[in-house]
Amino acid sequence: MFGGLQKFLKIPGREKILFAEALALHIWTGLLLKVLPFRKIPGLFRSRLSETTAKDEDQSGYAVPGQQFMIIEKIRVAIQRAGKVSPWRNRCLVSSLVAKRMLNRRNIASLLSLGVSKDGRGRVVAHAWLKSGDYELVPKDGDYTVLYTF
Repeated sequence: MFGGLQKFLKIPGREKILFAEALALHIWTGLLLKVLPFRKIPGLFRSRLSETTAKDEDQSGYAVPGQQFMIIEKIRVAIQRAGKVSPWRNRCLVSSLVAKRMLNRRNIASLLSLGVSKDGRGRVVAHAWLKSGDYELVPKDGDYTVLYTF
């Protein structure tokens, strides 16, 4: 318990604020996923910004400008930290939605993808990942068939 508090106290001030935002959004998003039908979720997290390229993930890789890259990286770290203490099992989905919300608030375009694959035993495995340009905030980590993007 105190080890986590000591780590938190060592984080710079701005990063503490981003972590607190990410953690609050993790809790809020996880609760939304429990009470709302999933078909309503994309509408709540969709940005007014449109991706500058087609929603095909292979075509969405544009270079992120330097100033935005710094913000995106700090958000990625905050999401990662919050995910470690998040009570939800589906961390990739929750983290992707939280990152999308945080980027939307800062007018930074992103593309959230939902996909499926099969594991070594032939079972279907679902995954969510988030990119802003060519930068992955929540990594894809595997070969997934994309079912839906927003």
